[in-house]
Order: sequence, then structure tokens, then C-alpha cells
Amino acid sequence: MSTLQLKSLRKQFAPDVIPVKDVNLTVEDGEFLTLLGPSGCGKSTLLRLIAGLEQPTAGEVRLGDQNLNRVAPGDRNMAMVFQSYALYPHMTVAENIATALKLRDVPKAEIQQRVGSVSEKLAITHLRDRKPSKLSGGQRQRVALARALVREPAVFLLDEPLSNLDALLREQVREDLKQLFEEQQKPVVYVTHDQTEAMTLSSKVAVLLDGVVQQLAEPSLIYTQPANRFVASFVGSPQMNLLTLKCEGDRAQLGPVGLPLPTGIGSPSTVIFGLRPEAIRLAQAGDSLKIPGQVFLVENFGREQLLSVRVENSDLKLRALIPPDQHWERDRLELTWTPEQSHWFDPQNEQRLETSSAAQPAHSSL
Repeated sequence: MSTLQLKSLRKQFAPDVIPVKDVNLTVEDGEFLTLLGPSGCGKSTLLRLIAGLEQPTAGEVRLGDQNLNRVAPGDRNMAMVFQSYALYPHMTVAENIATALKLRDVPKAEIQQRVGSVSEKLAITHLRDRKPSKLSGGQRQRVALARALVREPAVFLLDEPLSNLDALLREQVREDLKQLFEEQQKPVVYVTHDQTEAMTLSSKVAVLLDGVVQQLAEPSLIYTQPANRFVASFVGSPQMNLLTLKCEGDRAQLGPVGLPLPTGIGSPSTVIFGLRPEAIRLAQAGDSLKIPGQVFLVENFGREQLLSVRVENSDLKLRALIPPDQHWERDRLELTWTPEQSHWFDPQNEQRLETSSAAQPAHSSL
């Protein structure tokens, strides 16, 4: 067992520069943890603290029962894959893969066996005698992965390894990564700003902002129950609709329609209402909730179309994803959704409001 633990980990470069603020995380064997967030949120600094490339200002990095704070990077039994691949240009593919094993005085026969095994697994056996300059971006990335895998480390660390690949190749390598690390059954910490990578690869996702973990959960919970407004806005494409609505009694006013507030959130004067575009559909005759509006922008994605709708009698806007074969009137249409698909956030601290579904019908002031 090689459980990785971060205990109250903090990194401070200056009084007002604190990229990592008291982070607590645990990654068990076989878990794939993704650190997700925008540029500058602290995710790469956090990875460098784990690897030993940066020293923490406070807190601990632990592997099993060992405190690694004073352990040199080369002695931490961790393999890191960098965004830039970091291959030696004068070495062949086979020599690049074998570098770490040679430094550890692994017997030559074992080096050949392990390099051959990992090369076959990553389908790069035919490239073993080539130099990095003769490889494509995807091939270089596979070599960098092979160099990490061949070490058989206790922990794998990956810093945006797919960011230099084009979209189609990124999708293929992402599939390869998922299968590879499911076989390894070691702790994996993966850094990315790409939510698709985070949602498809991970068993857990830690969403970071300003050095603070905003939410740590399974990908499905990050998507369906975002902890706060930032997580709700950052995860999901197209971005969640987030509207600040005035409240009157037990209803939040969305244009001409009063949305019933769910029970359990009291009687706020305003509330942040969240709704994913894919949760919205065109209203039909039997729907009790109907939000009227006018379409002012259409984006065609092929398998679906994204409508930007100005809510009637207001300055509010909603974006809705609907199938391409559905027809609608640009001058006036009606949108609907089910109450269970709504998200509610406190306008003061922007945290998720714990709710239970409301049973009341929507009320129109028209």
C-alpha cells in the first residue's frame, strides 16, 4: 500500500503570494485524483510540492507512514510526466525510457525486459531506435509515459501531459491513459485545466481556486452537486446559466414567472439560480413551467444547437441546448425544465444552498 497524503500543505512565496493554502488530500492505491482549475489556481505548485521540486512553507507530504518533506525528489519513488515531455534529444527512444533504470543500477537484462514490456504496452516498439526529433507529438508523449511507467514507482504525477496535442490525438491518448493507470493500481495525481480530461479520467476531482480546494468529490457529484458558484461555472460545457434573481415571498422572479423556492433555504431577498443548458427543453402544452423569451443567438454544434434566449420582460438571458431537429420561433418561444435540475446558491458567500424539491407550480405574472 502506498497511500499519498497531503496534510495542511501550504506554500508561501511572499506575504501576498500564497499559491497553496492549507490543502488536505488523500490518494489511495488505484485512485486517480485530478487537480482541476484555471491558470494560476495553484495546481502545478501543489504537484511540485508532492514531487519535492518545491519545499512547503508548512504542512506535510506523506507516503504511507513516511514524511517526505526532507526527502530529495529522486528518492521519493515518484514518476513525473511533464507538459513539455522533457526527452533527451541525443538519446534514442529506448535510451530515454531506460534512463531512470540505469541511474538506479538496475541489471541490464531487467532493463531490456522492462523497456520492451512498456514499449509494447504503449505501441512504440517500432520507434525504439528513433531520436525524439523524428517523432510526432503523440509519439513523444507516449515515450514520456513509458519512461514513467518503466520505473514502477509508488506514485504517478502528471502535469498537463496532453495540452500540446491536437484534439483528435488528445482523445486517443486520454483513452490510453485511462486503461494504463487502471492496470497500475497506484495513486495518480493529474493536473489539468481541461474539464473533459478531469471528468473522464478521474475517480476523484479536486477543484482549486486561489490555492484552496473548492470541492473534492467524484466527477459525477462535481457535475450534479457543485459546492459553490465557482465550481458550477467552471465545470460543464456550455457553462451553467447562473442568474441572480429577486425573491418575493416563496418565489424567485425570472422575468414574468415566479419560480418556487425549494424548502429549506428560508426567505432570502435574492438568490443565485443555476441551470445547465442541457437541462432546458422547449415547453409543451402540458408543462406547468413556461419561460417565454426571444432567441438572439444560435450556435449550431451539429448534434445539438445552443440557443441564447432573452427572457421576456427582463434583462435576463438563458442558454439552452436542444436537438437540431426541433423547430422553434425566433421571435417567441417557451422554455421549461424540472425543479430537480435547478441549483441554488447563496448570493453572499456563493455556497450551495441545501434544499429539498418544491412541489408548488410556477406562477406567471402575465
